[in-house]
Amino acid sequence: MGLLSRASPKVKIKNDVNVPSTHGLVVQMVNGTPVQLVSTTVSALKALQNSDVFSTVHRIASDVASAKFKTDNTYISAILNQPSNIIGRFSFWQALLFQLLLSGNAYATIKGMKLHQWRPTEVSSIKVLGDNEGMQYTITPLDGSKEFTVRENQMLHFRIAPDASYQYLIGRSPLESLAYEMTISDQSKKATLNSVKNQISPIGILTVPASQLNEEDLETARTAFEKMNSGENSGRLMLLTDDSKFSQLDVKADVFKALTENADYSAAQISKAFGIPVDMLGGGKSTESVHSNIDSVKGAYISDLNSYTYPILDEIKLKMECPDLKLDIKSALDVDDSIAINQTNSLMQAGIITQNQAQDLLKRSGALPMNLVPPEGGDTNAN
Repeated sequence: MGLLSRASPKVKIKNDVNVPSTHGLVVQMVNGTPVQLVSTTVSALKALQNSDVFSTVHRIASDVASAKFKTDNTYISAILNQPSNIIGRFSFWQALLFQLLLSGNAYATIKGMKLHQWRPTEVSSIKVLGDNEGMQYTITPLDGSKEFTVRENQMLHFRIAPDASYQYLIGRSPLESLAYEMTISDQSKKATLNSVKNQISPIGILTVPASQLNEEDLETARTAFEKMNSGENSGRLMLLTDDSKFSQLDVKADVFKALTENADYSAAQISKAFGIPVDMLGGGKSTESVHSNIDSVKGAYISDLNSYTYPILDEIKLKMECPDLKLDIKSALDVDDSIAINQTNSLMQAGIITQNQAQDLLKRSGALPMNLVPPEGGDTNAN
């Protein structure tokens, strides 16, 4: 028999294995209990203090959350499009996407007709059961509620870029690839801002006859001059004796150049790590690429979002047995219908569809009203 005709052996896990809830956390056993240590990766809180990181995460999370789930299963549709009685659908999925992007993992238990989100720090233990029997999640609520466990079919565990070190069960955040860049960015910003602070502030040189002043007199002269020309007196007429001279220090052009270059570098690296066009960050020149066609940028962005929508869809399809589930990202992002109109127009120009068929497509997509009045003498049948 050939190699291809043999059944591939199944890899079995004989003993239970504990893995962390987030990549970068170290699991140790203390008296038989798994204990998670603090992550040594990029801090999510610190990362969000970077405007480009916040803009990227907020944009992706908001755009994915704005899309609605579609399925013929009305039961599943009701759960996914109204997952909580406490917060709205958009806020629920936006928060979950924030967690997924920042830690690489997001957790939500299935309870009846609702979902409940849990922080990765509240998922105190993940046990991979031996003999491929499944997984067991231990939840330790931060509000002091009683600890409990759920099996894998009761837990939606969303993950991106699964790590082989944890049997592909734990995801990794794009932030991990930015550790080096963010260190450079932080140090560069500190150095640049210190330079700007020292040069933009009203620092100048006051020249007085040295022969008339000792060290104490020099300090007195400086204090008196600062008092007369700062605070409430700032901007008033400056008076000097004929033997004194004041000169203002100019701001060096390379300070602003360094700021601009740092912003360009930061935005480019962050957009690359999260896999989206830099144009979508919306920060002016520093977030503009060579793309000139906004529709092509939108199209590329929608395609790039698959990196985050597919893990969500696949997990829900598996755990909730809903194979026809879809997430209508295109309709959510094409708010002005420009993508639908341009694509339909391209099909018509290529002779693939007729004008009437094009109108019908645009009506079905919502770009045109269903009761659109046909042109005088035109065909009333859009089909």
